[in-house]
Parts: sequence; structure tokens; C-alpha cells
Amino acid sequence: MKFTWKWLLDHLETDKNISEILETLPKLGLEVASVVNLAEDLKSFISVEIIDVKKHPNANKLNVCKVFDGENTFNVVCGAPNVELGMKSVFASIGTFIPGLNLKLKKGKIRGEESFGMLCSEKELTLSENHSGIIELESSAELGLSVSDIMDLNDPIIEIEITPNRGDCLGVRGIARDLAAAGIGNLRDLDIIFNDGEFDSIINWKIDLDKDEKYLCPKVFGRSFVNLKNDESPLWLKNRLTAVDQRPISSIVDITNYIMIDIGRPLHAYDIDKIKGTFLKISKSKKGDNFSALNGNTYELDDNMLVISDEESVDDLAGIMGGERTGVTKNTTKMFLEAAIFDQVSIANTGRKLNLNSDARYRFERGLDYNSPEMVMHYASAMINKICGGKSSKIVNFKIEQKNRIIKFDPNIINQLTGVKIENELSKSILEKLGFKIVCVKNIWDITPPSWRPDIDGIADIVEEIIRINGYDKIPSIKLSRSNYIAKPAMSIKHRQAFFASRILANRGYNEVITFSFLNKEMADQFNGGGLALNLVNPISSEMTDMRPSIIPNLLSAVQKNVNIGAQDLSFFETGPIFKGDSPNEQISTITGIRYGDRVKKDWQKEAVTFDFYDIKLDVIKVLYTIGVPKNSLKIFQEAPEYFHPGRSAVFKIGQNIIANLGEVHPEIGDAFGLNKSAIGFEIFYENIPLPKRNKISRPMLKTSNLQPVTREFAFLINDEIESDRICQIAKSINKDLITDVKILDIYKGEKIPQEFKSIAIKVTIQPIQETLTDAALEEISADIINAIEKKLSGSLREI
Repeated sequence: MKFTWKWLLDHLETDKNISEILETLPKLGLEVASVVNLAEDLKSFISVEIIDVKKHPNANKLNVCKVFDGENTFNVVCGAPNVELGMKSVFASIGTFIPGLNLKLKKGKIRGEESFGMLCSEKELTLSENHSGIIELESSAELGLSVSDIMDLNDPIIEIEITPNRGDCLGVRGIARDLAAAGIGNLRDLDIIFNDGEFDSIINWKIDLDKDEKYLCPKVFGRSFVNLKNDESPLWLKNRLTAVDQRPISSIVDITNYIMIDIGRPLHAYDIDKIKGTFLKISKSKKGDNFSALNGNTYELDDNMLVISDEESVDDLAGIMGGERTGVTKNTTKMFLEAAIFDQVSIANTGRKLNLNSDARYRFERGLDYNSPEMVMHYASAMINKICGGKSSKIVNFKIEQKNRIIKFDPNIINQLTGVKIENELSKSILEKLGFKIVCVKNIWDITPPSWRPDIDGIADIVEEIIRINGYDKIPSIKLSRSNYIAKPAMSIKHRQAFFASRILANRGYNEVITFSFLNKEMADQFNGGGLALNLVNPISSEMTDMRPSIIPNLLSAVQKNVNIGAQDLSFFETGPIFKGDSPNEQISTITGIRYGDRVKKDWQKEAVTFDFYDIKLDVIKVLYTIGVPKNSLKIFQEAPEYFHPGRSAVFKIGQNIIANLGEVHPEIGDAFGLNKSAIGFEIFYENIPLPKRNKISRPMLKTSNLQPVTREFAFLINDEIESDRICQIAKSINKDLITDVKILDIYKGEKIPQEFKSIAIKVTIQPIQETLTDAALEEISADIINAIEKKLSGSLREI
């Protein structure tokens, strides 16, 4: 939101200087983004009169001019098409820095003719983008004066950041109101001349909305104007608009833009001679309707977009942008002015679908003063009649009366919620200066928020307003009291698990990313989501319509974007929630990762090695062991979801709880993301991990042995459907004290192996503790392993 210092003073009566104002604004929640004073940059530019104009002898499009500043005459070569004898313009002499060109003027020859300066356009002075000709000053302008004084540019431009709930501060008056409430000055009365009109309006309203749809346009006002002169705006008006990045167009358009910045109230003007019929209809569009906007683009509309139409076609996207066909021009003499209240959500949806932004949409989406249409109609009428002349009609309107919101408020709650004691009279004064109406009933206040603050919804909002205006800097600092009890850990066990998992993944070469919690419905369906409960009512875009049932597609999208810009080998992870439904227990915290590309790059010595299932399995095991999963409790199964490759995926479980899914992403999903290599992924459901048992006071003694370990190798023939890891689990359970490790050496299917069977070779490490084991003891352990495999898995020992 941009405004100028003098513009603010039109609404605020104060003896404070600009520095004090700039210091106060951030305390009110209005962050100052920048302050620019054009007068400082333009003080070297002066007014001159062109006293001689001759054609350049060597260039048809150039003129050789003599300019006079009241004391000295300068020779200037100029190519502007509007240069005329006797014209007054802006001159920059040798050595002047031209901000629009980012250069310092030097004496030079242009096609053989010496030039001792230049006549400037608005763009060269950074006043606007207009560079079609040099600036033409009024004939009464005094020669030799700084252009800053002549054009009244000694007016600092202030830009502030507005939070989404403060739509009332998208007008200079709203900012002045906050400053007045903070004791910076007094809010001036708005100079409104009420005019009943001299004739019946040429154009009327027709509301073509069902009864339950009237909320889309609960209030609309309009009035006709005739005998207008839509010429160039006065200099003061053009200067103010230019200062806040609004391009001056014509008096009528400039007035509507001025009022939008002045009091935050968008308006729209129609050329009556271009309206087909005698009414404008407010309705919802039909699919296939076309709309030609003032920005020169044509849009195809969907069903249910709020529009304003005449008998021919759509003339206005309500609250967003007017139509080109009925827009006003310099030739407009009859005009119809519209001021309305439109539904915020409807405007946001329409603007998002059409990717159409405007200053009007920005304000309507944040909520307008419900009572403003009638007031602004009179405010604008006075300006139009003063600048453009003409006559105005009676006002035509449609409105639904809105009940006042009354909030019961106990002043004592301010101290209860904030710990700050504020006198009741001060609180009451602050609220009244902000526009709140207060009726005291015993010790309770009945507070009616002002119509321009639709964001005030309850007691906490009122307390916030009082504290904000009183000053956050006045909240006293209180030292924290020391307590004798032992504080609880700042992080819960689950938070610590997520933290340490992130650390180990980062150590293993992953980069952490944060993605949106949404995706499109098609992808949600592929990842077992897409249910009605997870559809967003008001999605950000068509690619973010559903809450995500898995983070894997979000990470695949991140991989895709990086591959598209030339990245090759990628490892991403994210810690965040996924959503299986809309109940609290269906929001599940996960740690999800993706690897893509090569683990080992190709060089002269070796071939490239791509990431595969075993890389991701090792990643998951390292994470699970790091966050406290007992090594012997994990069991692996082939039950991974359908979005993994059916033969290259697995599931880790503890009991019946799924702890992790892992494997190669299904090739069809990889193809959908345009990936030409396999992506390997995992998702860890760390909330399913049982909490560790409370540690005993004394830990068991660490068992070590200086005796030589013994290894035995076995090859078993088992059914192909049995998980290979089951053999390791059974073998290790035979003697947990002596058997310290079991590893799979080989899995073989082929010649001499019966169909539907496989051969698994394992290596068992036996660590003696107190004495070297005898051959008989080792044979007994071996026999126990063989018997257990035969009994539990129906396996048989295979001769190697």
C-alpha cells in the first residue's frame, strides 16, 4: 500500500513530523517497506522555455532547440515529437544524473550539432512509464525553478505492508484512523457533499440471483452522470496517482482510482452510450461465456462466476475487472458509476481460476466496509461534478440490511489474557477512536465493531486492538520465576525420534525439503487417497485439490523439477503429516524419502551403480535403529502398497504395526512424472513405533569376549513364497547368548532347484563367552538350527 505524506495529512491533523509517523506505524502492525522522496533525486531538473526550434541539418527526426531558464540560454538537440516553440518543459544541464536512464549527462555532439543538456520525459524522471514526448509544464510555470517545486513533488512516498486481515488499511483514511487512535493526531472529517440527484437514473439494477445466493451481492449502488467532460485530470491528481504507481488515464478513471487509494473503496465506471438496454444485470455466468477485459485479454468463463451484464454480453467481472466494450474513454459524456459489496470467496475463486489480478480484487478479497457504497457514491459524485462538470441522477440501489454484531466484553479480561493493566477509560477511548461503538451495562460493555472491520469476531480480537494501539512496547518485561521441580523435556519422544531421523538421513546424503500438503486428485487416487473428506473446498490451484495421502508424490514432483533443470542424482526427505481421513487419528506423521539416479558415478575404472532397493533398505534400517527400534523386533514382509514395484518392495513391521514401507516406486508412477530412471523411496510411520521401556537404574554389564568367534555356513531349500529374512530370525533365536550374527550369503533359483523353491545360503557367527566351544557343542547348535528350519519353514538342508 503506497501513499504520500501530504495525502496522509489530508486525513490526519497532527503536529508530528514524518520521522515520528514512520516510527509509530510498525508499532501499530503496519510495517514500513520503503520511503522515497523524489524531490531529492529531481532537485537539479529545472523549468525552461523553448525560445527557438529548428530542424536538425543532418537528421529528419531531430530538432535543434534553444531553451531559456530565466538567466541563461542553452543549445539542446531534441527528438521529442511534441516539442514546440514557446512550450515550457523540464531541462537537465550537463552533469545532471538522469534516474530513468541511470546515467550522468555529458556534453556531446549529436549528428554534428552540440547539445548542452536534454529536455526530459516523465519516464526519464521516473515519474511514470510515459516517454512519448517531453514534459509539458503549465504556461504559468516560473522559469529556473526546480521541477520538484513546480510539480509539487516534495512529498515523500511511503509504502507499508498490509496483513490480510487489515483490508481497512488499503486506503489512506484507514491508516490515518489507526494513527489517530494511537494519539498521533486527530482524524479529520471526510468532506462529503450529499446530493440527491437531479433526474432519474438512465441505468437501473437487475439482480438475477436466487434467494439463497443474494449473499454474493448483498448491496449495490449506482448513479448516472450526463454532460461530462472526460479530459485530462488536474496536475495534483495526476501527481498523486503517479506517486503510487497508478497511471493517469482520464478524469473519470483517475477519480475512481484516487478514491480506491484514498478510502480503500473500488468503483467502476461504465459508458452509458455503450450499454445495451436500460439495466445492468448481476448474475452468475454460464460455462462458455466470453469476457473481454480492460487489460485487453479475453477470458472464457465457467459456471457460477459473478458477473455484471447488459442485454448483449458480460460487461464486468464483479469485483475484479471491468469490460473493454463498455469502458469509458476521452469521448465519454454519459457515465454510470457502480459501488457494490461482493462475496469475498466468490471473487477469490474467480480470480484464481482465470489467473486475473487487480487492485479491486485485492481489496474485495480482504473485505470492504459494508456501509461504504452509499457514502462513496456521494463522495465520488462531488469529485466528478467538480472536475468533469455535468449533472448526476438519483441513486439506484439494491441492499440487504445487515444486523450489527454485538460482542459482550468484560474489560477485566484484558489483564487476564495479556497480563497488562490498562485503565478502562483508556481502553474505551482507543476503541471509540477506532470506530467501535460501546454501550456500558454495569461492568459489561456491549461493543459493536465498525463496519469496515469484518475481521473483528470476538473478545480476543478486541483485546488485540486495545493492546496494539496502546503499544506492544508498553507490555512490561517480567523475569521468569525459578522453580524447584525438574522441568519436562522440551521435546517429546516422538519429536526426538523425528529430529534424530532427520540427522541420520542428512548424514547419509539426503537433502531435507518442505512441500505443500496438497496434490491433485488424480495423483491422490494413485496413492490410496482422493476421498471426499480430503477434497479441499477452496483449493489454491487445480494441482492442489486434495490433502496428500502420502509424501512420496510431493517428493517425486521435487525430483522432476530438479531433473528438468539439469540435476541428475538426487536424495530428498521430508518430515510431515499425511492424511487418510478427516478424523484426528487419520493424520499420520511420517518420515519419507526418495533416492534417484546413481549411487556411484561412472568413470574410467568402473561402471555407474544406480540406487536400488538395498540402498533404501539400509537407509531405513539405519534410521529405525537410530531412533530406538530394537534390532530383533523388526520383521520384513512383501505387503507394500500398490504404488511400489510389486517385486522390489517390502514392509517393516513390529507385531501387527506397519513401521515402514520401502522399495522402488511403481514404474507407471515414475513415467507419470517423466522420470527416465527408477526412483527408490520409503515412508516411516514413526508414531507406530512402541515407546521404549523405562530404563532400569543400573544397566546390565557389557559382555565382551577375547575368544575367537566361529562361523558356520548352511544352505537351505525353502518355499519361494517365504521371506528370506525368516531364516535369519529363526537361526538367531536358537541361542541368543552365543549366536551374535546371521547373514544371507546367497539366494539361488535355477538348475537343480525345484520349481516354486529357492536356495538360501546363510552364515552364522557363534561367539564363545567363557570357554572355547567343543566340536560337540558346535554340532549341537548346528543341529538345532537345521531342526528349527525344517520344523518351522518345512525347509531342508541342501548340500553345497
